Amino acid sequence: MTRIAPDDSRLSYHGAVSLQHTDDGIAPWRVPHEDSRLFFPKGGLGRAAMPSGVRVAFSTDSRHVTCRYRATPPPEVIGPQETARLDVVVDGELRQRVLLDTEDPEAELTVSGLSGQMSTIELWLPHFNQFVLRGFDMDKSARIEQVPVPGTRWVHYGSSISQGRGAAGPSETWTSVLARTAHLDLTSMAMGAGCHAQPIFASLARDLLPELFTACLGINPYYFGSLNEQTYQSSVIGFVRTVRESNPDTPIVVMSTVYLPEREDDPGPVGMTLKEYRAETEEAVARVRDHGDPLVHYLDGLSLWGPGDERLMLEPEGMDRIHFNSEGHRVFARRMLDALVGMGVVKQADEDGC
Repeated sequence: MTRIAPDDSRLSYHGAVSLQHTDDGIAPWRVPHEDSRLFFPKGGLGRAAMPSGVRVAFSTDSRHVTCRYRATPPPEVIGPQETARLDVVVDGELRQRVLLDTEDPEAELTVSGLSGQMSTIELWLPHFNQFVLRGFDMDKSARIEQVPVPGTRWVHYGSSISQGRGAAGPSETWTSVLARTAHLDLTSMAMGAGCHAQPIFASLARDLLPELFTACLGINPYYFGSLNEQTYQSSVIGFVRTVRESNPDTPIVVMSTVYLPEREDDPGPVGMTLKEYRAETEEAVARVRDHGDPLVHYLDGLSLWGPGDERLMLEPEGMDRIHFNSEGHRVFARRMLDALVGMGVVKQADEDGC
């Protein structure tokens, strides 16, 4: 076998904002890891080290690929618990879904039965726990080549719904399904419980130079009371304007929060309802457009996920239903894609996609 180091130049970490070199490998981050405490100064930093949407890609003719890794358990959450999973995609098709060992610091997984011809391998890293790649072992005579970054550079900002809570695996979060179907190069800035239109995230999105930027806003400010009627709309406007600074031709799509059965008419901690957050989001986008930015679009969350979709929710009836289940992620991806195609910001996708 040939041992491949995690920092081998033939490996590509698509969707990672930064790479932290640890004692035993590389940990992909979705913020600059050296500045990470500036993003969550009050705690919860670990979510930025959960590599949602990150995939390690390379081409090889090896018949066997063994991945050496270290993974942490997912955090405990309210409702159905998450499990640590990794998806192996070969030439665009899901080949293997692996339940990761979160106890062994020197764990391994093996992909067998490859064709022996040059194939593109993508390891979609876990979306709800942290992961360190320690390296690969491949056939001794195998060729290994770098895979170019594919498609339009898409940056998405959102909450745990977008991070992938409830998805069957990391390649089947709604953002991952949409990216794979529409040939988008996804960088996910979705942070569970951490999506509050913070200026530092707007600056990060700006500096990533997206060719398409989308955001789903409102759910975390509603639940945590972080923004009220005096601050929410101006925060959304400031966020959009910051992203625009270095990206004059980039379509920006701002979506309001989806339908939550138990919460639609209940005021949150600052007295605003979900309906009011949606209205404020729509007005913020309208103000930016009226101020001379026609490339900013509003998308009503209720138009994609509304009454009647309760069967597609992760949490059972009787709990606070917030997240999509595995089927719900795929359904939402289709609807979101149709909406983006209708706006003209994404090209029509392949029929055999999501």
